[in-house]
Amino acid sequence: MAEVFIGPVTAVGSFGAGHINDTFLVESAAGEYVIQRINTAVFTDPEAVTANILVLHRHLRGAPMPEPVSTPAGQWLVWDGPDPWRAWRRAPGRPLAGAEASPTALRAAGALLGRFHGLVADLDPDGLAETMPGFHDPGRRIAALRAVIAADPCGRVAGVQDEIDQAQAAEPLVEVAADLTRRVPRRVAHFDAKLDNILFVGDDAAALVDFDTVMPGAWFWDVGDLLRSGATTAAEDEPEPDQVAVVPERYGAIVDGYRDALSAAGVSDHDELEAVGAAGAIVTHEQAVRFLTDWIAGDVYYRIGRPAQNLDRARAQFRLLASMPRP
Repeated sequence: MAEVFIGPVTAVGSFGAGHINDTFLVESAAGEYVIQRINTAVFTDPEAVTANILVLHRHLRGAPMPEPVSTPAGQWLVWDGPDPWRAWRRAPGRPLAGAEASPTALRAAGALLGRFHGLVADLDPDGLAETMPGFHDPGRRIAALRAVIAADPCGRVAGVQDEIDQAQAAEPLVEVAADLTRRVPRRVAHFDAKLDNILFVGDDAAALVDFDTVMPGAWFWDVGDLLRSGATTAAEDEPEPDQVAVVPERYGAIVDGYRDALSAAGVSDHDELEAVGAAGAIVTHEQAVRFLTDWIAGDVYYRIGRPAQNLDRARAQFRLLASMPRP
């Protein structure tokens, strides 16, 4: 499939550690490219996803994101039976695992996100489709958890009562999120701005990647995802929850970098700045609920590489939530 986009290929290998799409690094005489097969079970309207990415890329004039690549005939998506494929020119840099990222790198990551938000502040959100309605909606996620608990399709509920109790105990964050969503401006947001979707050159944050979820929404979801993934040195699926905790220096580096960059971009909405303080806890709770839901459902959404990985993910996120600053 890569040849359709870039011509003769000299090498192909699996690339990245994404949960959803199949991603490959392709080498050719013209350089390195990232080729992806889009998971249509998750992204049910790949044409709309692609249209959003192109609107964003044109607005940003390519920075700070990779360049989408079309076929010589101008196609951004190529279908192989039921599967849509796309290509990107590989951006310089690499993601840093949480333990690799220094406070200096995390401050740069926060600054990159703040700069991105400043660049899209004048982009009309109505020009993008809402490709995944309710993607960030903790109330919807809690309702899905309750439904799968009631159904218990794999007989797993009895083994996770402690995790269910933790999800319910943190439910006040659902209303905090709803209140902030009502108060902050409607913006164009990345919606999956976790640390491994940022590429680094040394300690410098060079580019954001993985724009499948870019759509109208609120910026605090992006800040929360970066805090959730970057404020701890533990892996998202750490099997020993006692190893998972917020490191204040890391948390502060992300927040300071973000606030300074947003201020430099001339964005100073009071409610948006207030939302930063609650963002980490909100997104950590939402993600813990999603992992727990998927575990109970039988691992139907997130790709797993070992048994009980989704349960490990849920437990790690609940432990992270316990030390995450809250409003």
